[in-house]
Formats: sequence, structure tokens, C-alpha cells
Amino acid sequence: MSDLKNFSVLLTRPENQIEELRQLIQQAGGNPVCFSVTKITPIDSDHLVEPLFRENIARTDLAIFVSPNAVTFGIKLLEKHGLALPADCKTLAVGPGTAKLIEQNRLKVHDYPKAQFNSETLLALPSLDQIEGKHVLIVRGLGGREKIARELSIRKAIVCQLPCYERLPSKDLDTSVLSTFCREKKSAIVFTSVSAVDHFVMLNNAKNLMSAPNLSVLVSSDRIAAHCSSLGFKGQVIVADNAGAPAILAALESVSVATSVNNGIKNHD
Repeated sequence: MSDLKNFSVLLTRPENQIEELRQLIQQAGGNPVCFSVTKITPIDSDHLVEPLFRENIARTDLAIFVSPNAVTFGIKLLEKHGLALPADCKTLAVGPGTAKLIEQNRLKVHDYPKAQFNSETLLALPSLDQIEGKHVLIVRGLGGREKIARELSIRKAIVCQLPCYERLPSKDLDTSVLSTFCREKKSAIVFTSVSAVDHFVMLNNAKNLMSAPNLSVLVSSDRIAAHCSSLGFKGQVIVADNAGAPAILAALESVSVATSVNNGIKNHD
């Protein structure tokens, strides 16, 4: 494992998703700074009192959970309204973290992507090849991507969506830490969602950090990378293999090594 000594990393994930990565960075000798720019808030659904919607859930052949939050809040929402997935319903997860949480809720996970954890890799799973006429429930956040629902509808599945949480900008953040990051020689900021980027750029002092050329911007997908570049981040944007904590740590280690080599060359000159 590479040494992350003197490497400061700003973690923007919601508080309930930040601990594993914080510990990994700390164990590697880095300085993780928790700065959750997004708050996850559960929402209710008026559809769950409608007989037709309840009937569709009862007929679900396949349930897709698009995030750990979808598991946490989706299952609670169903239970609140006296509903449950059918016993013979197959369950898919967007990645291993989501799959683990599903199993902790005593549901069997039939499949999930093993490399990148996103809508595209989930849609490539064999379980979704022959889906025509099947009732599919997508448990998701409010305002998220529509790609899964749209593609499954094209494949002639009967799609039902259950939004169970929303992502809101965090309030009362101490933005003075952003000024400190501007002065760091080895620093990075981590984004694992487009909404986190949007919530970050709304903050005071964000522009100073966005314009810092020495700040590495580490993201979990090409889509987030393109979004960061379009908003004017000046530092190098690096795409991790996926949004899992081990993959992000590996990307940070690569950045740390490259930064140390470059600094060594500059000092030698």
C-alpha cells in the first residue's frame, strides 16, 4: 500500500456513507476531512396508498435497488405502508455495498455488477436480458437518473418506480476548511455523485478551491468527471474504477505517488 502521509483528502459523501473510506485513508497515513455536502432525507410516497400501485408492488418479479440509501429507506417505506416484496421476487443491486445492505435486511441478492457500479453495468446483467412483460420495481432517490427505467421500458418491462429519499444540500457547514485546502501541496477532493458536485459549488469559498491547480479531483465515473470539468475545476480530474471505498483509495494512492514524484522533480531542479 502506498503512503498517503501529508495527503489531505476532502470527503463529500453523506455522513452515513463516509466512514469506511475515512478509515482506509487514515490507515494509509492520510488526513481525511469529512465534509458532507449532501444530506439524505427520507420521503414518503402518496402512490403507496393507491390500490393499483400496491397491486403492482405485490406482482413484482424483479426489484432493483440503485443505492444503499434505496435499501435503507425503501424497505422502511414499504414496511410503513404494510407492504413487502413477494417471496419469489428476484433482487438486483447496483454494487456490492448495496448488495450487502440488502442481505442484512434478510433479502436474497440475485446479482450485481462486479466492476463498475452504475446504471450501465447494471443494465448489462444477464438477469435483465429477457425482461419483456416482467414487473420491475426500481427503488431509488428522487430526481436521480432515468436511464434504468427508460431502458427497461424499451425492453418492454412493466416498470414501477419507488422514490424513497432525496438529496439536499447540507446546511451550516464550516467552509473555512476550504481555504486551508487551497494551501495544501498534496490534496484531493472526492465526489461520488453529480449532486454532491452541485451542492459543493454552491458553497462560499468553493470557487477558490475549484481554481486551485494543485487540488486533485477524484470522481467515481466519467459522467461526474465531465460535470466537474464543465463547472471549471482547474485541478487534474481522476476517475476511480468505481465508487467503492477500496477503488477510491487505490486511485488516491496513485495520485499521491504521482504528486510526490512531481514534487521531487521540481525540488531537484
